Amino acid sequence: MAAKNKTDELARWDDYGFATYGQLKLMTDVVQAKNNFALVEATMAWVDTVDFHVASIVHPFKDTEDVTKDTHKHTVDNMNLGSWYAGRHVQLGCEFLDFRENLWLHTGSIIGGLLLLRETYESVGIVNPRFHDFDHPDQKTRTAKAYGATASGTKRVISVINLGNHWGAFFVNVETTTCYLFDPLQLKSNLSTLKKAVATVVEPMLGITNQLSYEAITGCLQKDSSSCGIWCLVVLELLLFGANPENWGDYWSDSMYD
Repeated sequence: MAAKNKTDELARWDDYGFATYGQLKLMTDVVQAKNNFALVEATMAWVDTVDFHVASIVHPFKDTEDVTKDTHKHTVDNMNLGSWYAGRHVQLGCEFLDFRENLWLHTGSIIGGLLLLRETYESVGIVNPRFHDFDHPDQKTRTAKAYGATASGTKRVISVINLGNHWGAFFVNVETTTCYLFDPLQLKSNLSTLKKAVATVVEPMLGITNQLSYEAITGCLQKDSSSCGIWCLVVLELLLFGANPENWGDYWSDSMYD
């Protein structure tokens, strides 16, 4: 109704009666708030029960080893669950509550994680994960560029895309014209899809068509029902921190599975 500028119209139900646009919006907001509060309660309960093994924490995640459960709960308790902005791009704070247990990470959660990586490391550009959802090449390119991946000074470009109820990641080093592909399941079909997405959209967008060399990251394999989205973000951060296939053993530890 708001999009069509028809906020003066009424909605009517036989067993309820009439409701104004303002009343409908209020009801929607109340339902959303109740759902968000339920997510907060679930997150608090998870923090209470989960065990953090300090010995299993490796760089670049060492900054979390002194964070207590009380600190985590205080952060959740004081989160803005509504809209916040990264530049002109809106994110919902409640989407960060997906980062618990083995929950599927929604696209908004993935984008939030990518934005935080961009803020943490220098010269990083983000390809909008939603580009892979479109069919038309022009729409793919416009969407891919939405987060400023082609901005001046960008040396490394990252993204995580939906391969069909499963996340996969890519990391492009613009300076060395190298692209690392990562599929948590290590399936050739998924790696092929990732490579095609980069070659047909990202390469032309960055002006490096047919210049990239591709290599798969094989040092992390998704186990059981652990979140593929989490592993994609973990591998991207390791690559940003300095890892590559040749020195992977210096950065990766199987303790991270725990």
